[in-house]
Amino acid sequence: MGVISRDAQVSETMQSLRRIFKALQDYSQEVSSNFGITGPQLWALKMLSQHSSLALGDLSRKMYLHPSTITGVIDRLEHKGYVVRDRDLDDRRVVKVKLTPAGKDLVAKAPNPVQGKMIYGLRKLNKSELTVIYESVKKLAEIAEAETVKATFFFDQE
Repeated sequence: MGVISRDAQVSETMQSLRRIFKALQDYSQEVSSNFGITGPQLWALKMLSQHSSLALGDLSRKMYLHPSTITGVIDRLEHKGYVVRDRDLDDRRVVKVKLTPAGKDLVAKAPNPVQGKMIYGLRKLNKSELTVIYESVKKLAEIAEAETVKATFFFDQE
């Protein structure tokens, strides 16, 4: 492929960003209308389905989210009957979360979260590829003057 112009690079960058945002938005709407939960709630359920149970701190690390954000998500999922909290038998201070049968059933039917796909893909990159994306996305946030915007999830009001 030959050298492309600056205008073409800007155009293609904007188009790629639109596609990413659209995929995230479509996913969020699909999950909400088909399953009655938010995209982040489904993402948490999918993460929990990969383990018999997880401490809240471990779940927040696996999802790259702040523990207080995860607590709110788990509260909502527990209220809906998809997860239960258990105290660890060895250390009563540790609260573990696991899926209920209803949670397992929902996970089996639902599509894979876009956020999870993105994290999986980013984790597979070599260090130099990841650094280029990290620096580029950080620069995009600066350009959009969005470095201080508080955001926990894509297209969600958790």
